[in-house]
Amino acid sequence: MKEILFVRNGILEQEIYDYLVEQLKDANFEDIDIHHFPTSVRITIHTTQPGVIIGPGGENIEKLTNKIREKFKIDAQLDVKRIEKEIVTPQIIAKNIAKGIENKKNYRRLAEYYLEKIMKHEEVLGVEIILDGLISGSKTRKDRFYLGYMKKSGEDAERYIKRGAATAHPPIGAIGVKVNVYIKPKDEKKS
Repeated sequence: MKEILFVRNGILEQEIYDYLVEQLKDANFEDIDIHHFPTSVRITIHTTQPGVIIGPGGENIEKLTNKIREKFKIDAQLDVKRIEKEIVTPQIIAKNIAKGIENKKNYRRLAEYYLEKIMKHEEVLGVEIILDGLISGSKTRKDRFYLGYMKKSGEDAERYIKRGAATAHPPIGAIGVKVNVYIKPKDEKKS
């Protein structure tokens, strides 16, 4: 019985996540935490722009909460938590690169700009940006931009690499954007 409940909660969390990604595509949010309680579900949205999600007088967040309650038939509570701008957020960076590509900006300049911007943080050891799809011309290809040191496998890669992904939809076709950021382990920051 516990297994069925666990699977149902996992499916519900993914459906809520996909719905919020669709509804908040214009807002810069990094992640969504979903916690199940006996009588309700608390959803926390981590963003750099809480005012956009909350809206004037809390209108937007109230409408979104009501839509989630109606669609998923749950007692939902939405919280918005601000992310400090100094923290590196690969999901937001991937979305910004995708928006830039859709607005016909040069993808190489975008990638180089964000590489340098991310590497300015003292806690970052390396960054990698991968663009895959119809970048230019009629054939798909993959371009990789990187600076610093990047772990590809092992426990360090799982623990210390933050990942973000987005899809750009310019007129020529879809382009996938992946951003990987290697953050210093906590014990290395002291030295």
